[in-house]
Amino acid sequence: MQKVRVYWNLHKKVWSVQDTKSGRVCDHLRNISLTDAKFVVRKGGQKRVREEGKKNVHAFAVGYIADKPTSLRTYNWYSVSYNPYKHDYFMIEEDEVPKDWVGNIHMKSLHHKHGVSPRVYV
Repeated sequence: MQKVRVYWNLHKKVWSVQDTKSGRVCDHLRNISLTDAKFVVRKGGQKRVREEGKKNVHAFAVGYIADKPTSLRTYNWYSVSYNPYKHDYFMIEEDEVPKDWVGNIHMKSLHHKHGVSPRVYV
């Protein structure tokens, strides 16, 4: 199984999938599910965002691509968010996702009249 790093691509408005070994982007997807996954926030990139007010890729999910995309109807999913200006890490409502948390992550693109936005669920 291929271990990947997945982040929201602000320019393409899709999820960029990056091979963790080569560092190369291998795909762009509207929806993706990861297993044995965790969230990562690189503090140096987060600090630059806060100082410069310009976003960069410093927060992402790392895991293995699920054989079949996970249905949101299958489990009790919780919405996850990350705002580099307000929080130090990924959040479920007002609670920080534990840094040692590992599990299934589902990422999708929500299409609406104002464009496309990312949605993340655990």
